[in-house]
Amino acid sequence: MSTVTLSAASHESHIGPSSQLIHIDDFLCEARNNVAHASMASDLSLQAAQGVDPVLQDDIAAECCIDDLRSKLADIFNDPRLYVNTRHVHDTSVNDIYDLAERGTQGKRKRKREVVSELEDTPDIIALKEDLAAIKLRSWPLPQEAAVFVRGPKNSDLNTLTEIKRANNGSGPAPHSVMVTVSVYNRLAWSYNFVYRSSQHAVLSSNTLGELYDVIPCPSNELPDDRTVDGRFVGYEPGPSKRPGGRVIVIEGTAYGDGSTETDYARKLVAHLSKPLTRGPKMHDTPFSSLSFRLNHPYWLVHRGNCEHFLVVDQIRHVSFLPLLHPHDPPSGYPLTTQITPPLLGNCRACSKVPAVYSVVGDVRLGESPCILCAPCWRNMGMPKGKEADSIMVIPLPEHEFGW
Repeated sequence: MSTVTLSAASHESHIGPSSQLIHIDDFLCEARNNVAHASMASDLSLQAAQGVDPVLQDDIAAECCIDDLRSKLADIFNDPRLYVNTRHVHDTSVNDIYDLAERGTQGKRKRKREVVSELEDTPDIIALKEDLAAIKLRSWPLPQEAAVFVRGPKNSDLNTLTEIKRANNGSGPAPHSVMVTVSVYNRLAWSYNFVYRSSQHAVLSSNTLGELYDVIPCPSNELPDDRTVDGRFVGYEPGPSKRPGGRVIVIEGTAYGDGSTETDYARKLVAHLSKPLTRGPKMHDTPFSSLSFRLNHPYWLVHRGNCEHFLVVDQIRHVSFLPLLHPHDPPSGYPLTTQITPPLLGNCRACSKVPAVYSVVGDVRLGESPCILCAPCWRNMGMPKGKEADSIMVIPLPEHEFGW
């Protein structure tokens, strides 16, 4: 698993700039009008095209033809020497850009470069180089300024999902809907100044805030309940907590809670803050069509005590499901989960090689309490004999399966 570098975390933590306020229902109405005007314009264009001189149509088709480009590409791929030369030029420019990007880093090993022998220039290769140099598109050769956009790897580049995950009992779309792409960001454990994307979801305008919250994966939702005997804490119940936890989402000065009378975070937040904040309806009673968002603007979500997330709307687009606007848009199961970042698991404190699966509390032999260990290390150590075992608790760590 790749590690999160400081450079990569800094790049991902820059959210914005924010757009103007967009009301989802107004966006849908405007999109419908645009679709109607586009359909009318398409019909008029078709009627106008039918009256064009066939000779002129042939001239336009010949001008837009790309058969010559296709044949040149086929010649390059079919000739090994031409293909190797093209690939060599590209790899050389990419390596130069990586070297320039890593020139300012300290304490980092230099990138191992592949030693590629220079190819002998033949008449075909010379002609190919002249053709490439004659291309007027300036983005064809990679400029040195591309080094500014090179970053290190980060954990959110990975995706635990192999296919789009549909919500249980997910809703179906209306003939015309708005699809909102929402990214969920968490704070990094080793630096609260940085955030990383933990998941990404596709929500319809008919879905509610509560339906989005239900599909957001979070390790806090896997925390178990305390188990007590005669008022004394003896461990934890198996599985995640069955007690409902409080939650609140703040969007454009309005706090949307779960509506519970005891643990409604929206009511507590409005009463606690000195800054005016409006208390909105329940999450499950608030469809996205009634909300207004700013693109690339973080919205605060807190639940389970002090577990924070930031919701960022990346995209708002109109979707016509009759027929599907895009063949890969599923017709049901919304909200969809398109990406989940694998959680970073703590390694065993004994071997430091594999992720820990147990948290051992109260064992003086380990030097710290709690101490996380992997299964083989704890199996080799075992429980102590005698009365010392009565004060030790072995707690299985969450398996991080909620929402996967």
